[in-house]
Amino acid sequence: MSSYLPLRSTIFGALALALTLAPAFAADPTFPVNSRVGLVPPAGFMPSARLSGFENPQANAVILMSSMPGEAYPELEKSLTDEAMKQRGMQVALREPLALKGGKGLFIAGPREADGQKRYEAVVIATLDGVAAFISVQMLEASHAAVTDAMLREAFKTIAVRKEIPDSEKLSILPYKLNNLAGFRVLRAAVDGSAILTEGPKDSVKNVEQPFLLVGVKIGEAPKPEERDKFARDIFSGAPGIKDVKITRAEPLRIGQMAGHEIVAEAKDIESGTDVTTVQWLRFGQQGHLHMFAIVRRTAWNDIYPKLRTIRDNIEIR
Repeated sequence: MSSYLPLRSTIFGALALALTLAPAFAADPTFPVNSRVGLVPPAGFMPSARLSGFENPQANAVILMSSMPGEAYPELEKSLTDEAMKQRGMQVALREPLALKGGKGLFIAGPREADGQKRYEAVVIATLDGVAAFISVQMLEASHAAVTDAMLREAFKTIAVRKEIPDSEKLSILPYKLNNLAGFRVLRAAVDGSAILTEGPKDSVKNVEQPFLLVGVKIGEAPKPEERDKFARDIFSGAPGIKDVKITRAEPLRIGQMAGHEIVAEAKDIESGTDVTTVQWLRFGQQGHLHMFAIVRRTAWNDIYPKLRTIRDNIEIR
């Protein structure tokens, strides 16, 4: 889905990694909920219930983890120069290659001052099994004596990638239930309430080879009924990945028992010029709205639109 999730925004939305390993026994990697990347965490670190990674409350340290398509690795590597890290407040004290089974990585660490606090951070980028991982360890400088670079290095050697995240695990972190996927599958889900669904075998496509549906929750004061059309059009004006947009329908409707709004438009894929049809639905609540946006090749629209409606009509807020 390279057209709709720009690689750069994916990269800079990332952070994460881990620490030490008992050397006598090869423990299995632990995978945080909804993460393809895992590792054997150091002693004292446990999977976090609030972050994608691990945390050690006693050491006031966290390991944050994210993954992206493997082709992101070269751009990640270019973005982590000593000068770039300095601009982010880190003085690079360690930079070394990391040997991984079936892959490679880069280990960077050093002190950083942020908000008047002296901290110590380590960053690892890795590529293996078609996945690029971005991992960050963050701690107070005083904790570095207990969480050493040597411990981190050993932990980083255990980085592993699982083939896929079960849909049930992806869905468990969302603030709503998708009760009928209508043949679609969950590509990504995030704790902020966003989800990406697709119909088809590929996780990353060009030329709109597969339909995609983006779902998100926006918290805030809901617009008044007379303001909803303008509100919906303003949101739609920022729709990703399309150009030459011609709205063919924009009207209020009921979605379940809730007030909603629908916009249907014809457009072109911004990269390939492929003819597409898009739909945006908003479902209004008292303290925000549910936002749904789909993009489909125009030749497949008549087949896909009923499936999208099925998904839409079977979303239940938890």
